[in-house]
Formats: sequence, C-alpha cells, structure tokens
Amino acid sequence: MANPSADSNPIDRLSNLPDELLVTILSFLPTRIAARTSVFCRRFRHLWEASPSLDFDIRYISFPKTDNFCAMAKRVLLSRNPSHPLLSLRLEGNFDRSASLLPSLFAKARSLNLRQLTINCHFSKFSPFLPIIFTINSLRCLSLDCSLDPAISFPSGITLTCLRSLSLTLRGTGPTNLNGLLSELCSLEDLQLYINITHELSLSCQTIRKLKLIIAFSTQKLEILGSCFPSLESLHLEIQNGFGCLSQSHIHGEFSLLRKAVINLHRLHEGDVSAVARLLNCISHVEELSLHIKEWEFEKYPIPTLMEPGKDVPNFLKLQQLDVTLCFHEHNFEAVTRMLHNSPVLKSLKLVHEIPKFTGCARGRKRKDWGSRLPRNADRNCRYAYFKDLHLEKKRKEVIKLLSKKCSSKRQAHSKLGMNAV
Repeated sequence: MANPSADSNPIDRLSNLPDELLVTILSFLPTRIAARTSVFCRRFRHLWEASPSLDFDIRYISFPKTDNFCAMAKRVLLSRNPSHPLLSLRLEGNFDRSASLLPSLFAKARSLNLRQLTINCHFSKFSPFLPIIFTINSLRCLSLDCSLDPAISFPSGITLTCLRSLSLTLRGTGPTNLNGLLSELCSLEDLQLYINITHELSLSCQTIRKLKLIIAFSTQKLEILGSCFPSLESLHLEIQNGFGCLSQSHIHGEFSLLRKAVINLHRLHEGDVSAVARLLNCISHVEELSLHIKEWEFEKYPIPTLMEPGKDVPNFLKLQQLDVTLCFHEHNFEAVTRMLHNSPVLKSLKLVHEIPKFTGCARGRKRKDWGSRLPRNADRNCRYAYFKDLHLEKKRKEVIKLLSKKCSSKRQAHSKLGMNAV
C-alpha cells in the first residue's frame, strides 16, 4: 500500500545541483557511460564533455562501431574547450584499428596540461607513440601496459620534470635502456615495474622512494638491488617463478632509509637460499617486514628456504613489525626463532603456516615432515600465531621461551629417533 503521506511530486534534487558538482560526478564514470546522460535533458546534452577525467574503454566495442568511438573521441577531446581542464586520460582495449587517431589525441592532451595518463592497450607496434607521450611535460602519473609489443625502446631527451609516479608492464624481454629512462626522470618517486625478463636486470635511480618490482619469470642472473637506491623507503619485491634464478643473483647494498619491505618469493630451490640471506642483509634496517616464501613444488623433503644452516642471522635493530608466511617445518621455524633473538625492538610478530600441495608432482612426500611447528594458539590451531607487545621485556621473554621450547622439543625427538635406530 502506498504511503498516503508521501509526496506525489518528489523534488528533483539532481537538477538542483550546480554544474561543477555534476561534472565531478560524471568524471567517475567511463566516458561511454557518461555520454549517455546527454539524453536526460537539454542541460545534460553537453555537460559530460566537460569531465576532467576521460576513460576510453573499447574492450567491448565491436569492429563496426569503431567509427562511432572515433567520433566520440574527437568530440570530447579534439574539440574540447580549452577552458575545461583535462586531469586524467585512460585508454583500454585494442586500439590497432584506431591507431591513426592516437597521435592527435596525445597532442591535444599535451596542450590541455594532462596530469595522469593510463594506457592499458593491445598494440602490435606501440613504440612510435612513445616520443609523443614523453613530451607531455605536465604529467604527474604515467602507467603503460603494452602487452603485444615485445621490443620497446624508450626515447632519449625526455623532459618529464613533473613526473612523480611511473608504472610499466612489459611482457617481452624488456627494454635495454630502462636505466637511461630512469636517469632522465629527475622527480620520479614511485616506480612500479611488472616485467617478464630473460636477461640481466639492473636498476638504479637516485630519487625513487617507493619501488614495486614484480618479475614473472627469469632464467639468468638478476642484479635486483644495489647501492643505487639511496632514497628508497618502501620496497615490494615479488619473483613469481624464482627457480634457479636467485642462485646467481648479485644482491648487495645498504638502504639506511628503508622503512617498509614486502618480499614475495615463489618456487624457491635449495640453491636460492644464499640469495635470500643476502637480500635480508640488504634490508636489515627496515621497521616493517613482510615475508611470503614458497618452496619449489617438486621438493620431496623440507629444505631451509629462509636462512642458511650454520650462518649468522642479520641484526634487525629497527624492526618493529614482522609478518612471515611460509611452510614452518623444522628448518624454517628455527630460522624465524633466530630472527626474533636479533630483533631487540620488535613489537608484533605474525606467523602463518603455508601448507604445501600434496599432488602427483610431489610423490613420496610425507605430511609429518611438512607439518607446522608453530605453537597452538587459543583456537587450538597451529597454522597461524600472533604475538604483540613484544617490546615489553616480560612478554618478550615468554614468547622467546615458548618458541625455543618448540624448537628444542623437535630436536630432541629427532635425536631419540636416531638413538632408537642405532
């Protein structure tokens, strides 16, 4: 039943909003959706054209409608009123059929002092557009994902003095002049690099404060870190297929300004352990450290993936928060315990047991060898543990005693088995 007290003529609150606010609302919509508001009324006919954010997504546009997209792009950008600023431009989809339109779009964006440019497209040849893109001197943020062009060469003489954030996704072997590009970006502070590389990788930049490096696959030597990041404060390093590539890596340097580090290493082999130890030595000044390490799925018996047996553990003098996700068998659990001893100001410790897969590719595995060595928590679960207030001496001694007892009990069980065997 309808509410008799309800107003039969509701107030049109949308029409009462000022044009500036309506344009801001439309800027959050993809351009092809915002353009549909032109049929609402005469006031909305040209309102969407003033949006400071343009999103050209042609992933779902069929080939016969490509001409319609070109007409819309010319209307909203090429014929744009200079009094309407353009802050953000996003291109997504396959632009091979509309490639002839792109140079004029980029030139117009340059004249409108574009701030943020995102390109996530499928190009067979993207390199010819790079000289135009790298002349948009007003750019603050630039994101490039060129999935079909395997050989990209960045132009020289770049003058992007305002660029603060750069994100590159390179599917091929990667450019040979990447360091040359970084050296010319004098204001770059945030670098995100997604790369599928099969040759030596060495990076250097004096101004980068935040680095996110994701390597999908590698078969040769990696020079990932060095003394060439003096301003680095945050590091996110992920190697998705590290089998064998870390054993030859040249990882060195000290990062005194590093505050936060996230390390994700997958498919580690026994020969990669020394590189992991060198990496931890490089980042020993961190205050927050998150480790996620997975062993190679073909390993039959547990191997130490966090620390080399018999080697000294680095001193984490500033470490306050430690999160570790790995398979907590005997070797790895003992390594974390040693890290706790060498972290005098640690406040919180989070441990998560990564259960290995028992599939046909790892026949002969015994679950008891790969079981968690973590102490049971309040939920009677030994797959995760969380300790806080470790900066308090009493609490710290209790946790160290608990973890040390867990290690010692495991070693005693192994010694008894050895005596029984004799």
